[in-house]
Amino acid sequence: MKIYRYILIAFFLVSLTSCSVTRNRMYGPDATRLNLTMDDLEYLGETEISVDYRTYIGFISVIDQINGVPYDREEIKTVKIGDKQDVSLRLYGKLRRANFKLLEEFPDGEYFVVVNQTKSVTRWFLGSAVTVRAKVKAYSLK
Repeated sequence: MKIYRYILIAFFLVSLTSCSVTRNRMYGPDATRLNLTMDDLEYLGETEISVDYRTYIGFISVIDQINGVPYDREEIKTVKIGDKQDVSLRLYGKLRRANFKLLEEFPDGEYFVVVNQTKSVTRWFLGSAVTVRAKVKAYSLK
């Protein structure tokens, strides 16, 4: 009787291990590499985007101007350029709302590079006035 018990336990363990095997197979390459040089890009121009806003008590913020134009809270323009991993276009948080100017000035632009960013803060009692500016170069593929 004990032999049947051991055979039954062995059969049960073999059947459990055979059910837990998972195989993954990749049919495409792990990464795709595209080598671009500056000879492959055409320089379109440079522009400056800016946002002026106020903060109160450290977490309440009110946007005053975007790109030198008074901010209209009823009409919000947003543009997504690149993705989160895009190293070439890393902007300060509020400055992302001014991206639409890049596509208005350079509709053929396919590659944007941030040259520099400046943040000017004027401290007040329980608040501050902040001006954020960035110079961005625009390129397109030839």
